[in-house]
Amino acid sequence: MSLSRSEFFFVMGLIWFLVGVLNSAFSNGNSKTLLPIPPLLESRFGQPIFLTLQEIHRSFNGKYSTDILSINGSYPGPTVKVKDRQDIKLIYSNRLQESVSMTVSGLKVLGKKIEGIKRTILSGAKWSPVISIRQPEATLWYNAHTKEKMYTQFYNGLLGMLIIEDMNTQNLHIPNHYGIDDFPIIIQDNLLNNFYYPISKLDRDHFLGGTLIMNGVQNPYIEVSRGWIRLRLLNSSNSKRYIMKISDGRSFCMIASNQGLLATPISISELSLSPGERREVLIDMVKTAKLTITVGISASFIDHIKSIFKPSVSVVSQNMLTIKATGLMSLCVEDLPTQLVKDRRNLLH
Repeated sequence: MSLSRSEFFFVMGLIWFLVGVLNSAFSNGNSKTLLPIPPLLESRFGQPIFLTLQEIHRSFNGKYSTDILSINGSYPGPTVKVKDRQDIKLIYSNRLQESVSMTVSGLKVLGKKIEGIKRTILSGAKWSPVISIRQPEATLWYNAHTKEKMYTQFYNGLLGMLIIEDMNTQNLHIPNHYGIDDFPIIIQDNLLNNFYYPISKLDRDHFLGGTLIMNGVQNPYIEVSRGWIRLRLLNSSNSKRYIMKISDGRSFCMIASNQGLLATPISISELSLSPGERREVLIDMVKTAKLTITVGISASFIDHIKSIFKPSVSVVSQNMLTIKATGLMSLCVEDLPTQLVKDRRNLLH
């Protein structure tokens, strides 16, 4: 029995849909990708921070690869850690075939010193701003800020986290060992076609991607010691706001917002994160073997059908990050401090 052209495409579409559903269902319950931790760059004794903007070849699913933008060959870029009352020199080197402007979002400095949109780094050129850090502990981010190319460039990889530490932070008994009990989580929605190539040209002001990626991968997991862990969450999406929950119904212990540490920890059952916002939360893994942070809703049947012919803008998975505890005890297992800072009134700003 022969099939007509329309019947053939319908059958092939149905097969692709079923395969996609099975793969999605399997990946939702079994995260196999370890969360990549961006390299840490620290400024010590006045040493400059070197940030090279360049293209790299990268795979988003372990099979197909494509050219994307990066900083120091990392996607997302390295995490930069600095200290309050410190002057740091950032040396941007542009090895791309296009001009780029860079800025640090959330940094409290005079606009002329860091306003990225007013300083363009031409292809092959460098820019070396000296930044005076005069603000307490906070999680910020540096990113492309090029006129008419900003979203396209940082969706392609020109972004990274910047952490400010102060004396108060060092004396607090909260997780602060980078990549061990203190993790940067950069959340982004993207569009991946059927070959897992990112659709990087953003021609809409309010872009909504259908695939959630954390530090550049989908549905990752981390392995941690039994104790408190700290997640520094950044929403680097263009338009999408996320509502996050913990799979076992417990609350997040939020300790910081955009402006830095809160006066006291706050317990919240749902964590809201709008574009550009940062939150720091603590989770107790002392008596928990495994939990998942969830976000969004699963794609519907119609969304799956549409995605066969056109990349979907619906969230394809509820799982954002799976956390697995090992049998080792953490460096931070005691009760949290009831007060984080004094005379701070920045609770949710």
